[in-house]
Amino acid sequence: MDCKKMPEECRSIEEVRNEIDKIDKEIIRLFTSRDGLVKEIVKYKSDEEGIIARERKDFVIKQRGQWAEKHGLNPKLFRKIYTLLIDNNIKKELEIFKSKTIKSE
Repeated sequence: MDCKKMPEECRSIEEVRNEIDKIDKEIIRLFTSRDGLVKEIVKYKSDEEGIIARERKDFVIKQRGQWAEKHGLNPKLFRKIYTLLIDNNIKKELEIFKSKTIKSE
C-alpha cells in the first residue's frame, strides 16, 4: 500500500483526503481479491444449503464485529457491512451454482 503518512503527519485537508483515497483504493483492491475467492468457493459447495451456510454467516458477522471493536471501531456498523457483503456473496454464489447446474443437466 502506498500510504506513507500517519494521520497526525498530515498538514492539510488535501493530504488527509489523499491518504484516505489511497486507503480506499487498497480496500477496493482487497475486496476484489475477496470477490475472486467467493467465486472460487462455489466449486467446493454441493448444494444451495451449503452456499447459504447460515451458521457460518452468523459466525463471520459476529466475528467481524468483534474484530472491529477490538480496533476501536463501531462493531454494529461492521456487522451491518458484513451482512450486506455476505448477502451479496450468497446471491452471487447461488447464481454461479445454478448456472453450473443448468449446464451439467
